[in-house]
Amino acid sequence: MSHAATDVVMKTSQHLIIILLGYIFLVGCSERESKPRNSLVTLHSAKKVITAALARPETTTIHIDQKPVSDGDLELIRENPNITNLLLDESRVTDSGISVIATLPNLMHLRVRSKLTDACIDDLLQIKSLQFLNLPFADFTDQGLIRLATHPRIQLLRLRSPRVTDASLPAVAAMKNLAFLHFIEIPVTDTGLESFFDNDQLQSLYLDDSRTTDEGLSALLVHQPLLHLHINQAHLDNDPNKGHHEQ
Repeated sequence: MSHAATDVVMKTSQHLIIILLGYIFLVGCSERESKPRNSLVTLHSAKKVITAALARPETTTIHIDQKPVSDGDLELIRENPNITNLLLDESRVTDSGISVIATLPNLMHLRVRSKLTDACIDDLLQIKSLQFLNLPFADFTDQGLIRLATHPRIQLLRLRSPRVTDASLPAVAAMKNLAFLHFIEIPVTDTGLESFFDNDQLQSLYLDDSRTTDEGLSALLVHQPLLHLHINQAHLDNDPNKGHHEQ
C-alpha cells in the first residue's frame, strides 16, 4: 500500500478490502457524520490527484478526503475497469456525477459524502458489481429507496435520508444480499422494525436518530437474537450481544 501526500490510497488486494469493510462496519463506521472540513495544507487539485493515481497500473482504490471532487473531475475515471473502490470524502459530486461513476464496470465499494437525491438512483442501479454503498449525506425519498432496494448485490448499505419513512423498509428488508445496514437520521419507528422480524440474513443494524423505542427494539431482538444492534452508538441494556465487542 502506498500513500500520496494528497491522501489517495492505492491498494492491490481486492479480497483484503472486502474483509476489512465488513470489520469496519461492525466496529468503526458508526461514528457520527460531520461535514468535511477543508484542509489548511496546500494540496494538488483533485484532478491532479486522480491523474497521479491512474498513472500507477496497480491502482484499484481512489480515496480523496482533502481536495473537493467535482463532477467534471470524474470524467478522468470514466469506464475505467481497474477501479474497484471509490471513496470521495470531500465531495461536490452531484446526481449527474453518479452517471459517470456508473460507467465503472468493476466498482464494488462507493462512498460519496455529498448530497444526492432520487435522481441518481437509476445510475446507482447500473453499477451491477456494487456491494458496499455508503451515502451519509443523501436525501432520498421512499420511492427512491424502494428502487435502490432492487439492486441484487448490495451487502452493506449506509444511508442518511430524513425523508424516508417506514413505508420503504419492507423493500429494504427484502434485499437479497443485504447483511449490514446503517440508517442515519431516518425516522424509523417500531412499526418499521417489524419488517426485519423474519430477516435472518441481516447481521448488523445501526440506527442513529431514529424514532424507535426500547420496546420496539427489544421485540426485534426477540425475533432476531443474533442481530448486532446499535442505537445511537450504543447497545440496549438487554441486548444479549452487547458484550461481544468493545465498541
